[in-house]
Amino acid sequence: MCRNQPVQQSGDKMRGGEESAKVPSSPPGRPRLQQVSRLRVVVLGAEGVGKSALTVRYLTRRYISEYRRSIDLLYRHTVCLDDVTSEVEILDVSFRESEHESVSPAHTRWGEGFVVVYSVDDLMSFHEARVILDGLQRLKAPLYVPVILLANKRDLDPGRQVSVEDGQALSLQHGCQFYEVSAAESHVGVTLAFQALLRETRSLQIARPTPRQRRLSIVAVSRMIGSLIGRGSDPPSPTLRPTVVVQEPAGKRALRRKDKKRPSLSL
Repeated sequence: MCRNQPVQQSGDKMRGGEESAKVPSSPPGRPRLQQVSRLRVVVLGAEGVGKSALTVRYLTRRYISEYRRSIDLLYRHTVCLDDVTSEVEILDVSFRESEHESVSPAHTRWGEGFVVVYSVDDLMSFHEARVILDGLQRLKAPLYVPVILLANKRDLDPGRQVSVEDGQALSLQHGCQFYEVSAAESHVGVTLAFQALLRETRSLQIARPTPRQRRLSIVAVSRMIGSLIGRGSDPPSPTLRPTVVVQEPAGKRALRRKDKKRPSLSL
């Protein structure tokens, strides 16, 4: 595993200057790990729900309770999941009350998988999570987007304002996975949730062709159709009037035009 590298960057800078991930060498006698292009995950949610605590808990297994910031943080991490090594980038988005939109279009364009977080002891954060899910569905339509709904602070059950059933109903409504965890108690639930999202994001990335692959497939289909149509004798062109050379009895060569009937096509 490589060391995590939090980077403070804007949405425009995140799209450029990327380097391909490197696969570590495998020990002798073991197959080389398959390499998949990097996976981009965006963590969204209301202020104070524990987005940063969950992200750091997954990356380092450490729990840090206090976060005071107003900027987005980008973490780069190399993970080995199901014998596949991948370069993962996690964007921890800072909540801004001044923004008119619940989800930034720049974040949705950049991300390939999304974690929507709310706190079980904060009903308003649950309503904000609903708005975020609606925004993701609207901005990403008609594409399917891997999303997990993550309920945090399960350890604060005495002050619970959002039930497990409410979280499950919201996830079913938007067709996403649902997990209820506690970043303060353990890293196990947090790790399982992030791994589930990474698996789904990676599977969708492999299944979905790139623009270059789509162009190549269109060319291949066109050639196949052309080869099928071109089988057999080609009919003469309707506009072609061939000129043939015939031998005259006197030994002189003359050019005569031999008109052929134009072919007709009936459907």
